[in-house]
Amino acid sequence: MMDRRTFLKLSAGALALAAAGALTGCGGTDDRPKVTIDGVVFMCEAPFVSGGSGYAVRYCPLFAVQNNTSERVTLEPDDITGSFTDADGNEYPLEFVCKKLTVEPHSYEEYGSSTKFCLESENRVPAEYSNGTFVMRVTYHKQAAVFRYDGKTITPSKE
Repeated sequence: MMDRRTFLKLSAGALALAAAGALTGCGGTDDRPKVTIDGVVFMCEAPFVSGGSGYAVRYCPLFAVQNNTSERVTLEPDDITGSFTDADGNEYPLEFVCKKLTVEPHSYEEYGSSTKFCLESENRVPAEYSNGTFVMRVTYHKQAAVFRYDGKTITPSKE
């Protein structure tokens, strides 16, 4: 059995390690799939997917922008596009169905709900959404941050 003094020492040590990890960025935005374009970091993770099997497909990831520049970043709905490709190779376009996104200079914004960040197919999709791949493109300064989701992992790239 552990006495009170030993318990307090071990608890203080664990708290110090947790604080050190938080200060060095462990478990923070560095763990997310991300793409950097001209000083702006686009991050995407943990998508919520619904629909398919005769309904429109909705793809709503947790999306964040870290603006490390001195200019405001504005993403219009047309700057965010996507597609769903089913297991048979049929591709269905997805469009951004939310308002434009604005991130002030030297700030961070997170969009984590389907009312703030979501792509949706215009038409019904006969395929089950779990049997396919989602691709989301965010166009900024004539470049694209691309996030591919295969149902398990998100793979980022820049085009």
